Amino acid sequence: MSEAAPGADFESFVLETIEAFSRLARAQAGDLHSAEDAVQDVYLNMYRRWGQLIAGHGSLTAYGRTAVKRAVIDQFRRNRRMVTVPVHDLPETESGIGIPEAAYEMVKEGIDELVASLPERQREVITLCVLQDLSPAVVAQRLQIKEESVKRYIKAAANNLKKSINEHSEEATA
Repeated sequence: MSEAAPGADFESFVLETIEAFSRLARAQAGDLHSAEDAVQDVYLNMYRRWGQLIAGHGSLTAYGRTAVKRAVIDQFRRNRRMVTVPVHDLPETESGIGIPEAAYEMVKEGIDELVASLPERQREVITLCVLQDLSPAVVAQRLQIKEESVKRYIKAAANNLKKSINEHSEEATA
């Protein structure tokens, strides 16, 4: 038997059983996404042990159905331990420099030429805090200045960058 044959056997097994296993998992889990995860986990584990499973004398389909049921139960147990938090109660995450994460990611992208136009100390602080993800305390130690000074430089640099962005946007619209 060639090396491709076991993989081909597994692939045909998956194609034959995917609908039945998916229906079973959805019925057990009640949630489409959890059901899909359970079925994928079962197929992954079966693929890893495929040589042993086909050498055995039992039904692969029966083994798979049992494994799907157990995978759904395992997911339920795992998820039950997790504490769910309503989305409206989640705080907006902040970067290490105290600005919202979404704004932080926008600032990091494509800002090289804008940063180059800043005064030297502001450029150093922005490079260390924003581009290298260092906290203001670490930057203060590295530059041998006060942490409050670092925060002032960040604020001044942010204002200068806003002005530059506004100028660039006005040029683009004109």
